Amino acid sequence: MEKQQIFRRGQAAFRLLFTSPDNSGGVTVSGSGFLELLHGLIELEGRSGVPGGAVAADYCNVIFRRYGAGASEELLCALFDSFTAAGVRPEELRAREFTPTVAFLIDETCALLLLLRQIRLDLPGFGLLPGAESIFADLDLVDGPETLAAAIAGADRFLRGRVFRFIRDRFIPAKADSAKPVEKFFGFPGVRAIFQDHFRKYAEGISNIPLLINSLPGYGKTSMTISYALAEPEVVLILPEPEALEEDWHALMAPLTARRDLKFVVFFDDIDPRSINWYKFRTHVGGAFTLPPNVNVALSANYEFPPSILSRGRRVSFPVFDEVRCQEMVEDFLRDFGLRTIPGNLVSLIAADYTEEFGQHKFTELSPRTLMRYLEIYQKSTVKRRNIVEVAMGPMITRPDPELFYEFNIELMRSLYGEDYIKRLLKERLKNL
Repeated sequence: MEKQQIFRRGQAAFRLLFTSPDNSGGVTVSGSGFLELLHGLIELEGRSGVPGGAVAADYCNVIFRRYGAGASEELLCALFDSFTAAGVRPEELRAREFTPTVAFLIDETCALLLLLRQIRLDLPGFGLLPGAESIFADLDLVDGPETLAAAIAGADRFLRGRVFRFIRDRFIPAKADSAKPVEKFFGFPGVRAIFQDHFRKYAEGISNIPLLINSLPGYGKTSMTISYALAEPEVVLILPEPEALEEDWHALMAPLTARRDLKFVVFFDDIDPRSINWYKFRTHVGGAFTLPPNVNVALSANYEFPPSILSRGRRVSFPVFDEVRCQEMVEDFLRDFGLRTIPGNLVSLIAADYTEEFGQHKFTELSPRTLMRYLEIYQKSTVKRRNIVEVAMGPMITRPDPELFYEFNIELMRSLYGEDYIKRLLKERLKNL
């Protein structure tokens, strides 16, 4: 095949696999930055009469700097996404006989790989970075349609783990360090019941409305969302950067929408609802479009969500952490530790000791987070457990100071929400009286 035929055939294959028509009569490349770079390289090299060698080398250098030896893996992942978007199921790529769709797409992929090989052959002498001259060279080793199909099937990123970061159009495997068994969460029974009910209904295909979570800092929004989502075996968890709510919505959602065989929870953590441009979210969630049934969105914030967003999802708001909820957490902890009968005096004493340590500046905040850090001491120290039990059996029992919690929470809310919020809160409390 002549060089120009290779260019034209490979360009046509790229357009078929990775582009869609736009309103101006041209084509739009998928939201992937990798594919946009690849498209620039292919179009440049394929233009008749344009030498393009040095500029093509620049493109290859950029691809190599950004993706390194993983450029071939990026291409295989993009091909897998393209195949699934065309309705190809992963098992069809491993079948002994291809369906007509798979056979057609594999043929187009071969044409694209042939073009990339030709471009690489034209590059020497144009200022390539060391290593960039062999970009995509490993794909030349793919021998035959069956091997190529198996390589594409092997690029199914979502079968390599259950947690992924989404950063600049890339899904990166991650480890959820804050995940723990759901039975290890203590206190807040109403909140925990909502989390369990929400993700269970989503896993069962009953509902996929967004979950909108807010509380003061340190209440466990992140770890609880991650743990309850991963408690459902079918769920794959995606952790995007907050910017994806405004800029990369399509690049994030398109690969997930195509994977109807999987269920995704997309968790935007620690966002600031006051500064977010909600246009894309409102458009694609309860607006002109709806979320695909295999995608569920969860958002957490230290601030309230605006009414236009709350109306599109299910709200869960943590009650304020006070002396009552502190003792609830302690009681649940002791029950999990193995105590069948929980003495009230012991619960009060542990809670009071926790607040005393806060007063001694051993903790910077009164919150479920620091309480759990405090309770870990009892798991590790036999002496600490024995001493607290002996004191609890005595005649004098101290109790946690409600005023300490009240003052801390008021100051925290004032620093987060401002003085007007505190005045409104006090006004509402007076009305209730």
